[in-house]
Amino acid sequence: DKKLNADWIASLYEKGSSRVCKGQELSTLGMPVGGIAAGQLYLLGDGTLGCWQIFNEHHFTGYGADNYANNTFDRPVDQGFAVTVETSSGTETRKLNIEDFPEVEFIGEYPIGKLTYKSKDFPVEVIMEAFSPYVPLNVQDSTLPATLFEFQVKNTSSEEIKVRIEGWLENAVCHHSADYTDGSRVSELLEENDFTLLKHSVAPPENTKEETIREPIVLADFEGSDYGNWKVEGEAFGNAPVEGTLPGQQTVSGYEGEGLANSFVGGDDKTGKLISPEFTIDRNFLNFLIGGGGHKGETCLNLLIDGELVKSETGKNNEKLEWRSWSLKNHQGKSGVIEIVDTKQGGWGHVNVDQIVLSDVSKHPYEGPIEKLIDSGTMVLGCRGKVSDATESSNFHSIGKGDHIEFPIHEKKSFGLSSQSVSLKPQESSDATFVLAWHFPNHPNGHEYNNRFSDAVEVANYVLANRDRLSGDTHLWHKTLYDSSLPHWLIDRLHSTVSTLATGTCQYWENGRFWAWEGVGCCEGTCTHVWNYAHAPARLFPQLERSARTMQDFGAGFHPDTGLVGFRSNDAYAADGQCGTVLKAYREHLMSEGPGFLEANWPKIKKALEYSIDQDENDDGLIENSQHNTFDINFFGPNT
Repeated sequence: DKKLNADWIASLYEKGSSRVCKGQELSTLGMPVGGIAAGQLYLLGDGTLGCWQIFNEHHFTGYGADNYANNTFDRPVDQGFAVTVETSSGTETRKLNIEDFPEVEFIGEYPIGKLTYKSKDFPVEVIMEAFSPYVPLNVQDSTLPATLFEFQVKNTSSEEIKVRIEGWLENAVCHHSADYTDGSRVSELLEENDFTLLKHSVAPPENTKEETIREPIVLADFEGSDYGNWKVEGEAFGNAPVEGTLPGQQTVSGYEGEGLANSFVGGDDKTGKLISPEFTIDRNFLNFLIGGGGHKGETCLNLLIDGELVKSETGKNNEKLEWRSWSLKNHQGKSGVIEIVDTKQGGWGHVNVDQIVLSDVSKHPYEGPIEKLIDSGTMVLGCRGKVSDATESSNFHSIGKGDHIEFPIHEKKSFGLSSQSVSLKPQESSDATFVLAWHFPNHPNGHEYNNRFSDAVEVANYVLANRDRLSGDTHLWHKTLYDSSLPHWLIDRLHSTVSTLATGTCQYWENGRFWAWEGVGCCEGTCTHVWNYAHAPARLFPQLERSARTMQDFGAGFHPDTGLVGFRSNDAYAADGQCGTVLKAYREHLMSEGPGFLEANWPKIKKALEYSIDQDENDDGLIENSQHNTFDINFFGPNT
């Protein structure tokens, strides 16, 4: 008898209602609203967007305790919406966020996030629903690189008013590589069909005369017996550079020579700072090696110019140092100071730095023509219907129909568009629909969406042209799920984990293969053991799981000579993953329309089962040898 309260137990069986989140709890709330395996985008608690992972970069969030913190989410791309109201007393614009609407309410019922914005001193109530089309059994329409925003604006005042919705989007193409390349960002306002599309892209640099490459200037190589004329604060960095890995630290690699600045001296709880002497910026780039903690502003290398912080870089929660490069072309002749900062205590509370060099040549991972860079592509913010003429707004730069605006790729600019103003009598409502679409084709394995769309304009046109069906089917699934006899709290818990499909954990490659990390950017290969206990994808989108069986377990990871299924599509054996592959193949057959999947894969399924049988060395029906498994340890002896 666990002595559970009888009333509490009874309450578990009640249908309940939607959970409404507000106030402080919104700060740590986020829900994926991008297409399945098409790039990650979070709808945050106040309706703004964060955790943008659409640019093909690898994101790793760390191990253990790092994943249990109450994290708030970054907003690396400037995007948002606002409502403008014209009344007899004037015009007022409010952004749809918690600053302008402190009483905003959020209901997160994946795949739909619903926000309600209202205030006693504002004459309208705005309801926004954000989602990517999500239609079980329809993979094509559920893996779109796009998010729909559906607005309903209601006049809650006693007089007739005019309202419009404004939306804006930063040109964030080449989001990570912009500091390391030359070229222009391009923004255009297009009218296609009955839609208005704000398109962002990039353009290569104009041919320029070849510049003279000057000798690099080494600001620090950390090869001496002390830090020289650098100022040392705190204890984290010790009194001198260290040689490689410190006691209790994972293996440090990637540095050059013998020494580096490593703030793990004394462990992760020590703090401190290294400050360089002032120097004159007279080269085009600052190159440096950095690793260690990924805590912005806490484990980082900072560049201060004329006393102001202008650039900062962290590690990636990895001890390997990697090259980073900052363009200094706009800062020539100014005075700079480097700070290496460690103010973080606890996990990954340290930073590793080496080889800080001023140079006319950048050292970075982004090489090649601008159109081939990993984060090169297109973005679109679109609106159903015609929009107001070039809107003047404090939230974004003005852009008119047919405008083609180019600006340096290192600059950040946001442009916007506004729905047509609508007159509303008291208690009347109007609707507006926007779409955010993206197309970044240069993933190392490509995206499946590359096969269907050539750019984000095509994505946006498809979504807006089919909006009624896509939205209707998505809402039908939501209604079917939440109108079932299951209690709300249980549906929330069962279906929230399915949203993992729309995070950076999952990829849908150009060749049609579904692939996933084991964790958040960690442990590759759609590993056979952990993905044993992911059943929702196989029931909701069986095509994806069939592709993993056919192209990985019985494809790239299959060993035809033995029947081994490499548990990370490699040469490694996991006992539970091997057996699970056979069971998953049976499941995929059950979720297929006919015998085609089973017939095509039967010889390999049989061989995989024979591999497991061969592990029973004494023919007693039990596997008793070494059994690597999902606990990341090896079992020995009879096991279930």
